[in-house]
Amino acid sequence: MAVVLVAAAPPAWGALKSASAEDVRADVFRLQGVVAGCAAKGGAACAATAVGDDLRVGDPKQGGYVVHLDWLRDALEKGKDVDAGKRAEALRDSVARLKGMESELGAAPVVEREFARARVEAKAVLAEPEFQRKVSVTWWDRVTGFFGAWLEKMLGGIARAGAAAPWLGPVVIWTLCIGAAAGLVFFVLRNLQRQRLQISLAGAAVAKTGWDREATAWATQAEEFAGREEWREAVHCLYWAAIVSLESRRAWRHNPTRTPREYVRLLKPGSGQQRGLRELTRMFERVWYGLRDGGAEEYAEARGLYEALASGAVEHAGETARAGVAVGEGGAA
Repeated sequence: MAVVLVAAAPPAWGALKSASAEDVRADVFRLQGVVAGCAAKGGAACAATAVGDDLRVGDPKQGGYVVHLDWLRDALEKGKDVDAGKRAEALRDSVARLKGMESELGAAPVVEREFARARVEAKAVLAEPEFQRKVSVTWWDRVTGFFGAWLEKMLGGIARAGAAAPWLGPVVIWTLCIGAAAGLVFFVLRNLQRQRLQISLAGAAVAKTGWDREATAWATQAEEFAGREEWREAVHCLYWAAIVSLESRRAWRHNPTRTPREYVRLLKPGSGQQRGLRELTRMFERVWYGLRDGGAEEYAEARGLYEALASGAVEHAGETARAGVAVGEGGAA
């Protein structure tokens, strides 16, 4: 130990770090961990900066001494970039030297020594790259932290109030349970309502598509009869094409027992739809029930009425006319 612990030279004494014998002993335990880490991993684990500064112990006039550690720094530097076998060989003398220093300084109690070793090992593990991530606090972290603190404070207040009033705890628990059950029931009912609405809309879309196809089929059949100059049958088909087309737009509910005049009365009085269907109904009754043959001109007029009813043009025209009348009355006033 004469090489490690030497009498201090007065000029260099003040520049060294002061330490007690206990500090030196703890540092020896730490350096044993550094050497073990270097032997196992090499590379950055063999950094000479991990050794630390030389230490001065006690007063030079009362037998103080200096702990020089240059030899350990050199050994770590030499073992940084060599193979594992050669690195262990190069560090063998350092391990023995540190053991000698430990014996010379006096053994610490078993518990203290084991704690020191565990601390050294823990520091070595925490020095790994995966434990060196930079932690940044975001605004979301602040919000959640504030909410957590508020919730903890509120629950603490409830717990203190519950200690003074034992009935409060069950009331709060039952209130929360009932609220959760009510929320679950509300959620289920809303989902069922949405599903029913989707099914209803899908059914309405399918039904409307079916009505449109039927109306188109009646109109196509009317064209075929007109091509053969069977005007009576052609007007009959156009009438039913108009009825089916109006049903597809929910002008009334389907009921095959109605008479032609009843269909007219179901429409809004004075509307363009009612006027157009009334005229088409009169034409249909003259030709079909009156057993008249009709003609091309009569068919062309019936065709125009059907197309206006099917496209909604008569309804828009009626609204425009009513708006014009209202403006005229306003200007006259």
